[in-house]
Amino acid sequence: MWKVVAADDEGYIREALKKLINWEKMNCDLVSVLEDGQELIQCIENESPDIVITDIQMPGVNGLEVCKYLYETRPETQIIILTAYSDFDYAKFAIKYNACEYVLKISIMDELPEALEKATGKLTQLKKEIEKEEAAVSEQRTLLQQIDQYVEQNFKNKISLDEIADELHVNRSYLSRFYKKKTGINLFDTILNLRIEAAKEYLLNTDMKTYEISEAIGVDDAGYFSKMFKKITGVSPKEFRKQGKDEKNY
Repeated sequence: MWKVVAADDEGYIREALKKLINWEKMNCDLVSVLEDGQELIQCIENESPDIVITDIQMPGVNGLEVCKYLYETRPETQIIILTAYSDFDYAKFAIKYNACEYVLKISIMDELPEALEKATGKLTQLKKEIEKEEAAVSEQRTLLQQIDQYVEQNFKNKISLDEIADELHVNRSYLSRFYKKKTGINLFDTILNLRIEAAKEYLLNTDMKTYEISEAIGVDDAGYFSKMFKKITGVSPKEFRKQGKDEKNY
């Protein structure tokens, strides 16, 4: 079954998604229904769903940011946008981020099953394409080595999935799925871990400021770097550097 997660800040929509849609009939498993975009992104990172249903207008992280995140890091994931308004701007937005469909909340009972059918159809087609490409790649281990080598050499630059795929002459969606299937880890999680390890070396062995280290490892936003550093290591960059100095003095 295809794994689905959803987010909407309106309670009646969340209840409709949970109770009024026959997910099993559509070969789908609704894993979680959340209230905002931040929770949704966290759930996506933990669950790696096949389909994401997101409201546009939500407090904090909105649906536009969720779609941008998925487009940049998990392009194979199918996105269904929920909106209260029939607006051409949303259609343009859906096209920009390769959203599968957008659904009017007022017609959710009629339009969502159709959107899900379209999404599962695309997933099935993508799965067939991946299987076909896999059959054509006689030495997949070589491809994985090429990915690792490219990432190792370029993770300190601001690299994108498109750049890696172009360099290795493979489809971007295939590349993302292939790497996850072979390693069990999302490609950009690997890149982030390499960046954090490099940041540790800078913190312990140089006097570079946090924003300078962030730039040196390919992260433009120093605030985001500090947040991710603490998420992975449990301490802030400043605390990590202090702990290192204390250990040396000891």
